[in-house]
Amino acid sequence: MDLSGNKDLLDRGLVAFFASRNSPPEALDLAHRWAYEIAKTDKIVISGFHSPIERAVLEILLAEGCSVVMTLGRSLYCKIPTPLQAAYDENRLLFVSFRNYARHSFSNSQLRNWLTADLANEIVFAPFDEHSQLSTLHFTFNGGTTPCLILGQ
Repeated sequence: MDLSGNKDLLDRGLVAFFASRNSPPEALDLAHRWAYEIAKTDKIVISGFHSPIERAVLEILLAEGCSVVMTLGRSLYCKIPTPLQAAYDENRLLFVSFRNYARHSFSNSQLRNWLTADLANEIVFAPFDEHSQLSTLHFTFNGGTTPCLILGQ
């Protein structure tokens, strides 16, 4: 596991957030409301922030001045993406890479999701279709020791 940024964020209450690339229509509104609520807490959201809904949540969290942990399905960035630079400079961001591959892939994203969930103290899902890859992740963690919920349920 390679890290870049504020490593102390891993020692705080981590909430994993997952959203499918093909989410039902209500998922975006539920995720927006959740992001504004979680921004009022001292919890740290950990996610790949890869799907459109996850990126929308990231934008809200950063705009609200929150710290986040971004897990990557590839190697660490050589150059911090411009929209993330201010949060990185303000010590509000940690990048975590589980694989040293230059390109993102489906298998890397699956590994990223599982390891992200494993690092978290609680797990939150935006609503997803039962055929989503997130279904297996939810089924595995739901009922375990890590609190797990789907927004709106």
